[in-house]
Amino acid sequence: MNWMDPVWRDWLLTWPLLLFFFSIGQELRIEISRHTDRRHLIAPVLAAAGGMAVPALIYLGLSLFTAAPKSGWGIPMATDLPFVLIALAIFPSRIQKKLRIFLLALAIADDIGSIIVLGIVTSSQGGIHPTIIGAALGLLWGSRGFQLMKKVGYYVALPIFLLASVSTTFDFSWRAIKNPLVWELIVSRIVGKPIGIILGAVAGYAILRMTHEHTMRLKARELAMAGFIATFGLDVALIFANVALQNSSDKSLAIMGIFITIPVSIVGVIFARYFLTSATAA
Repeated sequence: MNWMDPVWRDWLLTWPLLLFFFSIGQELRIEISRHTDRRHLIAPVLAAAGGMAVPALIYLGLSLFTAAPKSGWGIPMATDLPFVLIALAIFPSRIQKKLRIFLLALAIADDIGSIIVLGIVTSSQGGIHPTIIGAALGLLWGSRGFQLMKKVGYYVALPIFLLASVSTTFDFSWRAIKNPLVWELIVSRIVGKPIGIILGAVAGYAILRMTHEHTMRLKARELAMAGFIATFGLDVALIFANVALQNSSDKSLAIMGIFITIPVSIVGVIFARYFLTSATAA
């Protein structure tokens, strides 16, 4: 049972995101324009692709042996850009500087890739999702009014969407948490994201023929940090849950799994912060 009117809930789960992804499209346009040698974007883009593909494949593989709906494969794919930037802020400045460009490019590529996949899924159900429209308009519009649109997207549109997403009544019982849909989402994201990102980045470095000493190449520990940080996913994951799952009970379980993943991701980031950074400094 939902405490929000279904008509309002459907509207708030859809159209406010046009504003949010408009600002994402603008940011992507800005970041692309800043790179004189755009070949260096190959590694984070391939890392994003790996970070999307591996969680989806892990979820699909696990769903073959459980009752979890196979249509939920897209839920653990996406990285949440606002969370990435917040998580990055807890790292020392020397690490922030090196990881920021990589993670920003990765997260935006991840968002765009997830939107494309989402667009394919939603197009089969009729029409183009507003997230596609918003991102495309942002890319075409460029940087004009970016700071204002970023504030509107992050502080108005996204909170409205999150409020509508959690309007479902949850069953936080141990039985619900043990449901295959819940734990498969957690495992596929927490395990799959870092593995996929590392594999994708290494493939990118190989294509670019970057040596270990190259200034734009992250070391193994730094890639592990990026992988842990990128396990945060909320907005696009919630869109997938609401679009891909038809059963209201499955939607509630998926949303619960998405939110449970957040504290698990926080533990992973804290681990990266205190153990991997100390090993790097040693």
